[in-house]
Amino acid sequence: MAKFYFKIQDQEDVFQPDRSFEFSGLDEAESEAKLLLAEIAFDGLPRGKLDCLAVELQDENHVPLITVRLVMEVIPHGVHEA
Repeated sequence: MAKFYFKIQDQEDVFQPDRSFEFSGLDEAESEAKLLLAEIAFDGLPRGKLDCLAVELQDENHVPLITVRLVMEVIPHGVHEA
């Protein structure tokens, strides 16, 4: 089993990991990072015109391995009068 950390960026803050999680390998840890990101998105999507939620997967030495991001981008198509 290997130890991994999750650094989380949501709409309000960046949370540095202080607790490790054990997984059989990188693939399992990556799957968990994706699930974690989905749970964060369920609590609230990004609010800005270009914003994201992210989970950075780190190894046992806090070295970044991958980042899983959900990007919300609003792209206006012309001007619409209200």
